[in-house]
Amino acid sequence: MYRPVYTRRFEKEIKKFPKKEQIKILKKIESILENPRQFGIKLETTKPDVYRLRAGEYRIFFGVDDTEKIIKIAEVARRTTQTYN
Repeated sequence: MYRPVYTRRFEKEIKKFPKKEQIKILKKIESILENPRQFGIKLETTKPDVYRLRAGEYRIFFGVDDTEKIIKIAEVARRTTQTYN
């Protein structure tokens, strides 16, 4: 089982969202700890080796380190036309 490691950016961004949405995002992260690649979609164009996970209208961007069994949660963003730039 993997363990999540949150970046400062993620921690700062998630505090801006309503409490209900924060809980939904954190539960979604918990759901992928067993097998992060099963539900994460690899970004091909803008950020190689970065995966995204959908949590309602939010996107969670993360990387996977198999040697240390960690998921580095890099950022969370509301899905807009600028999300993947």
